[in-house]
Amino acid sequence: MKNFIIHVFGIDRIGMTFDITKEIKLLNGNIETSKMIKLGEDFNMLILISLNPKKISILKEALKEYTDLSFTIKETSKDNFNNGNKFIFRLKGADNEGIVHYCTKLFSKLNINILDLETKIMNAPNTGSPLFYIKAVLLIPDDSNIKNQLEDNIIKIENDKNVVIKFSNYDSTLNH
Repeated sequence: MKNFIIHVFGIDRIGMTFDITKEIKLLNGNIETSKMIKLGEDFNMLILISLNPKKISILKEALKEYTDLSFTIKETSKDNFNNGNKFIFRLKGADNEGIVHYCTKLFSKLNINILDLETKIMNAPNTGSPLFYIKAVLLIPDDSNIKNQLEDNIIKIENDKNVVIKFSNYDSTLNH
């Protein structure tokens, strides 16, 4: 068995997830990790599967039958990049243009790896005005100085961008 990443997307329709997972199951493939989300009118599936590599060409041919969908498949290997401490970073505040770039530039500068990042705009409960959210799972090297630098920069981001940030240890047993 080898690992493959499948990215499938197309105009959202009922049954899309069923169709793709059916093709994987028919080949005795296993879905290990996935993210599926509707963005605009498109539904996107990002799926890590394990599959006998001799069957990948059969899967590609099966997916071509769904002419309303586009897909890519890439072989990958097990992740060996999870050395360090995981933290959760949550930002909420006014929608500032470039805020994602601003935060990710800081993470990169501090040698912090992003394991998962999600953004969305939601209306504030009381006023209905748009609020921007970032939720990121970060992998920080075993160097307390980096964590301290990030915490110092969080205060600066909160003041400069008029946002609130919560930063804490990641607990995989919680649904962050």
